[in-house]
Amino acid sequence: MNPNQKPRYARNAKAQTAGKFDEITVFAGTEAEPYNETGRKMILEAIREEKNCKPVFIGKQELALLPNIRITPASSECETLSIYQLGELTEEQRTLICAAIAHHSPKVKTAILYDNAIQVLENMSGYIEQIRAGQNDTAKMIIEQAQAKNAANQPKNSPYFEEREINGARGLYYIIPKIDKDTGEILSEKERWTCNPLTLKGEGYNESGEAFYIFEWEHPQTKKPHTEAISFSSFGKSAGWEIMQRYGLKMTNGSYLNKLADHFHAISKATPRNWKVTALAGWQNGAYILPNGEMIGEPKSPVYFTQKTMDTLGYTTKGTLESWKSEIAGNIRGNYSMMIGIATALTAPLLKVLGLSSFGVHLYGHSSKGKSTTIHLANSIYGDKSKLVKTWNSTPYAIQQEAVARNDGFLTLDEIGQAKNAKDLEAIAYDIFNETGKMQGKKEGGNREINRWKITALSTGEKDLETQLRQQGVKIHTGQLVRLLNLPIYETNCFHQFPNAKSHADYLNEAVTEHYGLAGRSWIAFIAENREQIKATYKAIRRKWLDLTENMSGQVQRVACDRFAAMETALQLAQYLTDWTEEENSQAILKNFLDWKETFGEKTREETKIIETLLDWLNENEASFIEYPFNQEQRTPLKIAGYRILANSSTKTSEHFFIYPKTFKETLAEFPLLMACTKLHEAGILHKQARPEKGYEFLHTIPKSMTSGKKVRGYKIVPITADEEAD
Repeated sequence: MNPNQKPRYARNAKAQTAGKFDEITVFAGTEAEPYNETGRKMILEAIREEKNCKPVFIGKQELALLPNIRITPASSECETLSIYQLGELTEEQRTLICAAIAHHSPKVKTAILYDNAIQVLENMSGYIEQIRAGQNDTAKMIIEQAQAKNAANQPKNSPYFEEREINGARGLYYIIPKIDKDTGEILSEKERWTCNPLTLKGEGYNESGEAFYIFEWEHPQTKKPHTEAISFSSFGKSAGWEIMQRYGLKMTNGSYLNKLADHFHAISKATPRNWKVTALAGWQNGAYILPNGEMIGEPKSPVYFTQKTMDTLGYTTKGTLESWKSEIAGNIRGNYSMMIGIATALTAPLLKVLGLSSFGVHLYGHSSKGKSTTIHLANSIYGDKSKLVKTWNSTPYAIQQEAVARNDGFLTLDEIGQAKNAKDLEAIAYDIFNETGKMQGKKEGGNREINRWKITALSTGEKDLETQLRQQGVKIHTGQLVRLLNLPIYETNCFHQFPNAKSHADYLNEAVTEHYGLAGRSWIAFIAENREQIKATYKAIRRKWLDLTENMSGQVQRVACDRFAAMETALQLAQYLTDWTEEENSQAILKNFLDWKETFGEKTREETKIIETLLDWLNENEASFIEYPFNQEQRTPLKIAGYRILANSSTKTSEHFFIYPKTFKETLAEFPLLMACTKLHEAGILHKQARPEKGYEFLHTIPKSMTSGKKVRGYKIVPITADEEAD
C-alpha cells in the first residue's frame, strides 16, 4: 500500500462498536447509499438486525477511493464482517474491498459477501489472507493501478504534468502551482508546454526480456494515431526523444523535459504490462502481423511489431475479393502448375497452426511455360506482385532477412539460373528452410538474438535444383530435395474463354496488377477463427496420404503427409476463395506429387544416391580390378581396387567384385559407412558372409586362391541390372 495515501473512513465506520466476537454489517455497491432505504431495510429485516444499527456504507464515493478506505475503527477488535451487495460491484472492486480489509482492518479474519437475497456470493476470507501475505500477484497489480489512479485524482500541490489546451496549443504541460503557505490553497499556476499530446499505452517485453514503454501520439502527416515502442534503456535520453521526434512528436528543449520521463515512470503502474514487443511478423498472440505491420485478427494481449520489410508497399490491396476470385482464381482452374503455386502460397500461414516445417516448391521447365506468371499469380494473394517477387541472384544473408521479415508467410524466388555464384545458390537452397540463422556474438559480450522464421517458398527456373547445382560443380544434399520440391511445370491447357496459352497468360499477367492482396487477408482471418477445423481437416487428409503412400519409403511418405497433405488442406479449405471443387483440388495436388515422386524415386533419396554412386563408380573403374579367373593378357592396373570375379554359367557364379576397404570407403566418403553398408545390403548389392567375423560384419575374406595365400578382406558387391532395379 502507498504510505503517501492515508486511508479515509467509510461512512458510519467510526460509529462501529462491535466487539471481538460480534460482526459488523456492511453495504457495498453502486446502490449502497442512504437514499436506498428499500434495499437497506429489506436486508436488515431479513437478518433481524437491531433497529438502531448503523451499517457501514461502501457506496460510490468509497468505491472511487478504494483500497484507501477504513471499514472498521482503528481500535476495533471485531473479527467478522458481513457484506451485502446493493447495486453493481465489479470483480476489481471486490478485490479492492478485500485489500482495504487486509491492510486497514488487521483484526478481521472472516468476511463474507452476500447478495440482496442473503445468498452467499463469495467467502472473501482466504483471499484477504493471501493479500496480507503478499501471495496474490493479480491483486497486487489491481491495487497498484487503483492507487496510481487515486494519486492522479488528489489535489496537486507540487509540480506535475497534465494535458491541456492553452491559446489553441494542445499538449502536455508542466504545471508549477504556487501554494499559500498558511492555508495550502493554490494561488496560481505556471504552465510550460512540453510536447504534443502523448499517451502511455502500457509496457511490454520482447523475446529477449528487454523492456519497453508503448507510446501513442497523432502523426502530423497522416493525422492517425502512431504507436512506438521505446526501450527503457533509451527512454528519457536523447536516443528515446529522437525516435519520437522522428515520427512527428514535437517537444520542447527545455530543462524540464527530463521531468517528463519521471512523470511517465510514475504513472506506468496504472497501465497494462502485458504488451508483447516483437520483431517477428506472422502469428503473435493469436493474431497475424503482415510484414508491413498490418494486424489481422484480435490478439489475446496487445502486440507491438518493431520491424518492417524493405518492400512494405508490396503488402497492399487492389480490387475486391470477388474480383480476385473471378478474374484470377476462375482463370487458373484446371491448370495444375498454377494451382500448386496458389497452394504453396496459401499453405504458408498454416505451417505454425499445424506444427509443420518450412518447405518450398520449385517449378522448372522451358522459359515459355508460364513460370513467372505462376509466381505473379501466387503473389497476388498477399499483395502487389511487382514488389513482392525476389530473385535467386541474391546473397544468402539477404534472402535470410527476407525470410525473417515474412515469418509464417510466403516468399517467391524467380529464375534459379540467375544465381551465378554456386556457393550462394547452395547456401540459399539449404539455409532458407533451416528456420534459424547463425549465432553471432555482440561486441559488448554475449550473443545476438538468433533469427528465426517459418515460410513456404515458390521458386522457378529452366532446370531443377539438382541439375543446376550439379552443373555448377556442387553436390546436392538430400535434405534440399525434400525441402524444395522439384516439379516439372505443365503448359497451360485450360484456356477458359481465351483462344490460346499466350492470350490466357497475357490476361492473367494484366489481371494481377488490378486484383491483389484481399484474398490473403481473408484467408488469414479465416485461419485465425477456425484453427480446430483446420487441424481436423489436415488430420483427415493426412490419413488419406498415409494410405496412398504406405508401400513407399519413409522419406517419401513424410513428404507426402507433411508437404502435399498440407497443400491439399489449404486448397480444400480455401474453396470459398477459389470456387475450385474438392475433386479439382485433389487431382492438382496428386498429379504434382506423382511428378515429384517420379523424379525423386520411391526409395529414400540416400539409398538411391548410395546405390547410384557405387554403381557409377564401378562402371567407370572396371579396369582397376584384377579379373578372376586370371587373364594373362590383362595389364596390371596402376591402382588396384580389388578383384572382379567374372560370371561362370557352369558354376552358376554371377559377376561380382571384391573391393578393398580403403577404396570402398573413399568411393562412399560422403555417406556414413554403416548407413551405406546397410542400404547396399538391403538392396541386395553388398553381400555378407554366412558367418561374419566379429567386427567385420560387412566384409568377406577374399579366397586365398586369388591373394596368393594371404588373408585379405574386401566388400563383396554384386551389381544389379536395370531390369532387377525396375523389379
